[in-house]
Amino acid sequence: MLKKSLLAVLVGALPFTASAHEIWLEREGTGTVRAYVGDVTGERDKGEDIAKLVKTTRLFAADPAKTVPVTAHPDHLAAEIDGAGDIRLFNDQVWEPWKGEDGTYEAAAFQAKEGRTETKAVFDLELVPVAADSDSFTLTFKGEPLADTRVTVVNPELWEKSFKTDAEGRIAVPVKDKGRYVLIARHEVPSDVEIAGKKVARLQHIASVSFVAE
Repeated sequence: MLKKSLLAVLVGALPFTASAHEIWLEREGTGTVRAYVGDVTGERDKGEDIAKLVKTTRLFAADPAKTVPVTAHPDHLAAEIDGAGDIRLFNDQVWEPWKGEDGTYEAAAFQAKEGRTETKAVFDLELVPVAADSDSFTLTFKGEPLADTRVTVVNPELWEKSFKTDAEGRIAVPVKDKGRYVLIARHEVPSDVEIAGKKVARLQHIASVSFVAE
């Protein structure tokens, strides 16, 4: 049941645009982790577009310093991680930094998570469950909640709707069916970082979390 304090504002069913791009993780039980790139409800990257990400992808479980090697497959990356718990992936070189209208460089940092057991954020932008296995999440940026920010929810039937976080940065996901749910959020900020040898002035954070409802 949705609690009023957690109820997000429905902003309507919005399809991803043609330029939509996400990374999301899928894992069944405690076996192989697969990372997909592209549109959750549409086309996915394949071939060389996937293979080139092997060198720049960081995938890990509990400890960000202990990354796990990934291998390229025709339409996804894969890795073997033993044990239960949330899995995370980071890659800020899916695209080369590009020049914006003002001539400065922009870039995108993809931050993906599979699972909803951990209630503490690791990434700059992350959807964190309010309690282990909760259907309600808080969207945080560098540890602070992000209010009035759009989050797209894709359910097991590839139905999708966009919601906005409430004043506390929370959304309640309408979990009705069994299967995998994927949540996506974006947040763009000024930056002063170097990516792929270029000084980046604006960075778009693209975060996802996926989980299986049983």
